[in-house]
Amino acid sequence: MLPIATVVQQVAPRIKPNYMDAFQQCDALFAQFGITTPLRIAHFLAQVMHETGGGTVLYENLHYTTADRLLAIFGVGNHSAAIRPEEVGSLLRNEQALAERVYGLGNPPKAKELGNSRTGDGYRYRGSGMLQTTGGANFQRMGDKAGVDFYNNPDLIVAPEHALKPALHEWDEGNLNAAADANDIRIITRRINGGYNGLDDRRAWFERIYPLVNDDGSTLAAAPTSASIGADDGSVRWLQRALNAAGAKPPLRVDGVSGPATTNALRAFQQRAGLELDGLAGAKTRAALINYQSI
Repeated sequence: MLPIATVVQQVAPRIKPNYMDAFQQCDALFAQFGITTPLRIAHFLAQVMHETGGGTVLYENLHYTTADRLLAIFGVGNHSAAIRPEEVGSLLRNEQALAERVYGLGNPPKAKELGNSRTGDGYRYRGSGMLQTTGGANFQRMGDKAGVDFYNNPDLIVAPEHALKPALHEWDEGNLNAAADANDIRIITRRINGGYNGLDDRRAWFERIYPLVNDDGSTLAAAPTSASIGADDGSVRWLQRALNAAGAKPPLRVDGVSGPATTNALRAFQQRAGLELDGLAGAKTRAALINYQSI
């Protein structure tokens, strides 16, 4: 397997120095969060590369130069900000004003949702870093997890020594190692994005990165591809067998494909076991399945 920093440099030659420096010192952090297999590494990097435009975006770009484009993103019917045409003149080429109108006090419901309570918070806590952390509440939450005061020092979220931490904690919160083990890019994207925006681009990044981190050096012809996202090399089959042993109804076909039937059976087991109903085979769920089989 190539060093992660080498992989990043190959696939993202225009990456910002902040991010490149972070990847140069990432080995201990990746190990801490269990991102140590080809699938986990490739899926994590694919999401980061999409969110940052190949490592070129430190902060969300709110510099709009045309009314049509601004309204298409933030106008009435397109965004909760519901910006009206007569407002556009004061928001073009004015990132601070637009951020305040979209994420800050100019959009009270969104400001409350994001934890932006002061004038200027919309811009201060605009999308930042490897997975575009947004909102004062999320800066505070990630800072608490990482042991870094991102809330009072928001620029630290893109500092080389800290840039990976919010992304890794978000990955961990979503139990995304399990989703990566199942090679389920849709679940990973939904947990990070809240939907499936940019799914094709995220998949394209994965397909570029996977051959570079795959231990046997095989290409995508011999590895999971976008045509088989949701399948894996054994972990899903183990899960399906374990769920069948735990009484899945109807019994699952053990085919290694993480589809709706497997997810439904997994949720049913989680409900019976008193676990979080997230539909992901995380450490607690797998431990419960193993314990069930040993009873």
